[in-house]
Amino acid sequence: NGTGRTLVVRKDCYDVRVWEGDNVNTYLYSDIDEWLNGTYKNLLDADIRGTIGTTNFYYTRGNTTNTVNAVPRAIFLLSVTELGKSPSYANTEGSALPIASTLQIAYRNGSAVVQWTRSAVRSDSSNSYFLSTNGNAGYDDVTSAHGSRPAFTLPSNLSVSSDGTVSLNAIPTITSDTPSGTDLGEISESIELNYTVSDEDGDAMTVSEYVDDLLTRSIDSPEGGEYTFGAVSGENWKTVLNGSHTLKIVASDGKGDSNPYTVTFNKQVRTATISLAEPLPADDIIKAAAIAVTGHFPEDSTLTVLVTNNALDDVPVWEDMSASVANSSNHVFTNQTAANGFAFNFRITATRGVSDEQGYISSIGGAFE
Repeated sequence: NGTGRTLVVRKDCYDVRVWEGDNVNTYLYSDIDEWLNGTYKNLLDADIRGTIGTTNFYYTRGNTTNTVNAVPRAIFLLSVTELGKSPSYANTEGSALPIASTLQIAYRNGSAVVQWTRSAVRSDSSNSYFLSTNGNAGYDDVTSAHGSRPAFTLPSNLSVSSDGTVSLNAIPTITSDTPSGTDLGEISESIELNYTVSDEDGDAMTVSEYVDDLLTRSIDSPEGGEYTFGAVSGENWKTVLNGSHTLKIVASDGKGDSNPYTVTFNKQVRTATISLAEPLPADDIIKAAAIAVTGHFPEDSTLTVLVTNNALDDVPVWEDMSASVANSSNHVFTNQTAANGFAFNFRITATRGVSDEQGYISSIGGAFE
């Protein structure tokens, strides 16, 4: 029956009644089936009736016909299988409920009573299964009167307040100037994906951000608010590998989850630049430098190495030593002045070629004098 529904079983039997007056153990359109979906259903509040919907379940056709079929009903009896029992002459109808042991003994007016199931006895025309006052399975003629215990499903986001008022929980919503489902295409720079989370009921929420279904951040959001997707913004962008990715955001108020918000993109960074965060100062003029760059560099890629010996100046003089790096030779600086004192820095840029083959820099080493 899919997700989003919760099974509700009456705590006590509603009454004691005949399964079928014509003495035929066919559940579909039996007296008890028609009573459940007619008289009993109409006893419920209108707002509850409107949320019940229908549930598909398995039943044995009965009247010596042993096939098992599925049928939709709003309200139904549980099967002997769902109640956790498997007597010899019963078909398997569904599966045992997690709360089967709790449901095996039924009560009415404070006393244990025999409760009907919807399960017909196989190869029989007039008997159906019940659970006795001690919870064991047995069978009886369908013209006998035993406890009726209605079951139905309700939306899992239904809320019942302390005063008994029933309402559907409003799931959180996620909105953004970038609509959900947008394909951002090929991206080479960090993404500032801003979004707003809100909840109509004012519930506190937990916001979860995913990259390719991997949880990257969880945010406690008591009142909702505006956020920026963390894993692809600013410096975090550098940790995302090239290729196609899906960003997903889900907000939960503890009663239900928002519809997932998703954005797709294809990260293609073809140029990487590496430099020292802080220049290396020197006591005297820096005359020469040697740098070695190791990694994988496709044939059609380019590697540019710039160096400066006056990195502290407002406008440093950058000199190209790419050829020296390629030849494993020293670079001799032409610049001889430094207004703010001599200091060394480098700027190494690797760029893919037309083949689009990926490469990488694994290490940078060197010295200056």
